[in-house]
Amino acid sequence: MISKSIYIVILSLLFCITSYASKIEKGFKALNSFNYFEAKEIFYSHLKKQNSPASYGLATIYFRTDNPFHSLDSAYKYIRLSESNYSKMKEKDKEKLKKFNFDYLNIIDLRGNISKACYEIVLNQNTLAEYSKFIEQHEWSNERFFAIHKRDSIALSDAKTINNSLGYKDFLEKYSSSEFFNVAQKLYYQTQYRELTNSGTLASYLSFIKSHPENPYIKEAEDRIFEISTSGNTIEDFNAFIKTYTNNRNVGNAWKKLYQIYMYDYSDARILQFEKDYPDYPYKENLEIDLKLSKLKLLPYKQNSLYGFIDYNGNPLIEPQYESLGFFQEGLAYAVKNGKYGYIDKGNNTVIPFNYDSASDFEDGRAIIQKDNKVGIIDRSGQVIFDLVFNDIGAFSEGLIYAQKDSLYGFYDKIGAQRIEPKYNEAFAFSKGIAKVQIRENQGYIDTYGSFIVPPAYSNIHFFNDTLLVFEENEKFGLMKRNCQIIDSAKFDKIGNLINDRAIVIKNGKIGYIDGKGQLILDFKFDDYPNAIELSQFKGSYAVVKTNGKFGVIEQFGKFIIPASYNQLGAFSPLMSFNKGKGWGFIDMSNNILIQPQFESAESFKNGYAIVEKMTLFGMIDSKGTITIPLNFTEIKSLDNDRVIVSRGPNSGVYKVTGEEIVPVEYQQIRILNKELLLLTKSGEVNYLYLPENKIIVPKNTNE
Repeated sequence: MISKSIYIVILSLLFCITSYASKIEKGFKALNSFNYFEAKEIFYSHLKKQNSPASYGLATIYFRTDNPFHSLDSAYKYIRLSESNYSKMKEKDKEKLKKFNFDYLNIIDLRGNISKACYEIVLNQNTLAEYSKFIEQHEWSNERFFAIHKRDSIALSDAKTINNSLGYKDFLEKYSSSEFFNVAQKLYYQTQYRELTNSGTLASYLSFIKSHPENPYIKEAEDRIFEISTSGNTIEDFNAFIKTYTNNRNVGNAWKKLYQIYMYDYSDARILQFEKDYPDYPYKENLEIDLKLSKLKLLPYKQNSLYGFIDYNGNPLIEPQYESLGFFQEGLAYAVKNGKYGYIDKGNNTVIPFNYDSASDFEDGRAIIQKDNKVGIIDRSGQVIFDLVFNDIGAFSEGLIYAQKDSLYGFYDKIGAQRIEPKYNEAFAFSKGIAKVQIRENQGYIDTYGSFIVPPAYSNIHFFNDTLLVFEENEKFGLMKRNCQIIDSAKFDKIGNLINDRAIVIKNGKIGYIDGKGQLILDFKFDDYPNAIELSQFKGSYAVVKTNGKFGVIEQFGKFIIPASYNQLGAFSPLMSFNKGKGWGFIDMSNNILIQPQFESAESFKNGYAIVEKMTLFGMIDSKGTITIPLNFTEIKSLDNDRVIVSRGPNSGVYKVTGEEIVPVEYQQIRILNKELLLLTKSGEVNYLYLPENKIIVPKNTNE
């Protein structure tokens, strides 16, 4: 049997438990009726016995804003106590308090609301410390992800403000799982590369690669090593780079650039020599291809609106795909794609990308390119030798080139180095070690060091011979020495070129002749007439002159070998055309008439044939007067010693002087391209005449 005293103790305990339970319920009732003072007092008094529900009640009071006890810090404190002690409660007490909406789910819900409210405050504070504190204290919170994002964003921003590798490294170590990790890592590598190579020296890039092999900017460091080591853009630079930096990713590029520069003198012999000089060249199969292509002659042709290349038999070898094409020069041709210029080789490989607004043919391993209205120069490897900062660039002559930057001209060498500073308003190419330049309105001559050998004293000057110059003053011409000492004052209307120690001078409508010293050899006794400077110039020892309105021929001392008895004479020739008023005929050097006057006009004989006109139509005759080319054409122009271009109205063709038709008279334009080719065009069709064989090249139709 239970003793009376024990029974009393048990009853007391049951009373207390019942009393506590009823007190907690009373607290929740007070809370539900917004009697916060009573509820707070009850919950505080039961923290030891009923910690979880009492803490929940206090957390609720401190969370709510409709009472003077509102404190999120306290709410946070007590909801943590409520959640951690809930599992210690007896199940019957949990069940009993459910009617007051107290259970674990409600604890979790209130905890979430408290965290949300705390996050709103942290958002307003928006500091790294507060976000970090929130993340640490509210690991269950739905807002924790956003807080992490905000914290990491601020931390990265702070690192960017510091902008050094230590700052980014600190971020990476602290926030290794951050969504900004990759961004920070990239910035870390970037700043590390920048800091360690800030000096820009070759040694700094080499040291960086050795000490930080994991840094992705190693590629850029290798590129900079390549640029620095080959800045001279010479064969020697590239060769040394290849031998020194065998593991650099640009070795292949170096080989290709070395080859392109080596091939400035493009030929199959040069390719074979390259193979001997550089047996380690890794692209030998390309050499074999280039060797075959170097012997291949290609010509641009047009199909519809696009251009490709054909061989000299008219076979298309590069199909039409370009908007425009140049001719192959030194193994490369400019091409236009999508409005941009680049360069291709004979294998239709893009050697220099399509980056330019305009481009020229290669010459001596250099080409002029244009972009954004500025011009520059590239070499065969595509390396920019002259930056695109110039308004005008000339052609290389004697190793120098003039170029205009801003408004003034200077001179540069083949590697783009300035040799003579820009200070001229106009400039011309060097010839025999001197170049004409202009300062303001006056012209002078400089040497290759920029020193004046002829001061800029007159607005128009040119060399008469090696020691004398022609100068212009007040629209008259005179002669002076290089130091501007006057030999003959500006009293002549014109001074011709010195040929065989004779030059025409014209004064007051009369023609005389001077020698190389400027001395008057033949006095002003001949008449001036249109094109006298050309026709009366000495050819060999003879010149056509006019006196008293009649034409004749003199020798170099002024003696007439053909009397001045003709109304007109053609250019001096052993068989010369003449006119005495009854048409044109031909005389020999002894003034004998060999072909009687019968033509409306005639040119003097050249190489045994002459162009003549009758009834407004032109043809050709031989030295016996036999017609070789019928007088059926509206115009005939000499092409060379053996061929002429003939025209009939708008159409033209090509004939031999002996009368054989080479090109039918059906082309709207015939243009000389070089000593081997004529360009023939008609109705948008482009053909060629290969002069060595008198062969018309017509593109074959690939659609047939």
